[in-house]
Amino acid sequence: MMRNCQPKKIRYKARLLFEVIIGIVFNMIVVKTFFAGAVFSIEGVAFTICLFVTISEGIFAFNKLLDYKYTWHQHTLKRLILLLLFTIFWYAIVAYVANITKPLIEKETEIPKTLFLASMVISILFVSIYVSLLIAYNYHQSLAMFIKENEALKNEKLQLDYRALQDQINPHFLFNNLSTLIAIIRHDQKAAIRFAENFSDVYRYVLKSKDDISVTLEEELGFIKSYLDLHKERLGEGLQLFYKVDQNANAKKLPVLSLQFLVENAIKHNVATIGDPLKITIEASNDMVRVTNNLNLKNTTYSTNTGLKNLKKRIAFLTDRQMHVAQDENEFIVELPLTD
Repeated sequence: MMRNCQPKKIRYKARLLFEVIIGIVFNMIVVKTFFAGAVFSIEGVAFTICLFVTISEGIFAFNKLLDYKYTWHQHTLKRLILLLLFTIFWYAIVAYVANITKPLIEKETEIPKTLFLASMVISILFVSIYVSLLIAYNYHQSLAMFIKENEALKNEKLQLDYRALQDQINPHFLFNNLSTLIAIIRHDQKAAIRFAENFSDVYRYVLKSKDDISVTLEEELGFIKSYLDLHKERLGEGLQLFYKVDQNANAKKLPVLSLQFLVENAIKHNVATIGDPLKITIEASNDMVRVTNNLNLKNTTYSTNTGLKNLKKRIAFLTDRQMHVAQDENEFIVELPLTD
């Protein structure tokens, strides 16, 4: 995901001013309610302000740490639980220290237990308000960032689909496939019909999927079979295809044209001849699809891995699970997570 949408930072001065105001308001309420005849004490106001700034800044710092690991829109419940647990823990520590240091700073007698408990209840209410506002602000900002990234990914997908469409309809691709079709017609009309059907299926699928973010594995595999059949007419036994698909995985979803990219990537970067065939295996289980090809790299190809990076971003939009890429001396393997 998507994957880390962090809330916009709250400006330090504005945050500090808000915390000071909370401290002053709390002090006024407590004094007016429980100590109406007491002499005004600047030390008491300053102590209360420091108390609320310490509590608030501790909570804010912990909340900021959580931003690096758990986003609000994806881990709302976990964030709430962790933040509330820390708030209780931090409040208890600060309240304990304050209870010990306040008489020393203000040089006053011990506060009656009932008044102390009443003050604690009010302070808890103020801290709860602060935490609620912090949660609301961060969730709003995180959601805004999520929506912004969503739009960016949609635009990126449109660009990828446009490039994929261009790849399919560029003159070189058309010329090769039409030449292949003409050659097949001369000696095998049934094969020519199959080729033409696959050819039309490829174009139909690309055009149909231009507005889709994800498709079912069954739909993508149907397209891939047509797409690979086109290449197989050109490469013959130099291209060998293997499918190991669990039927329960067919209804699962993955980014549209993701398998097409991986297959095209394999054909683009590897030699595919009868003597040294390119073997592509597509395996699918209930939660993952794996595309594997043997390595016989061409000397003339160069890759920046931009396509893999884009595919990883598109997957992050659909799920928290990661795409895995592995390569050794013999094979190149990409595993894509499937979603419901």
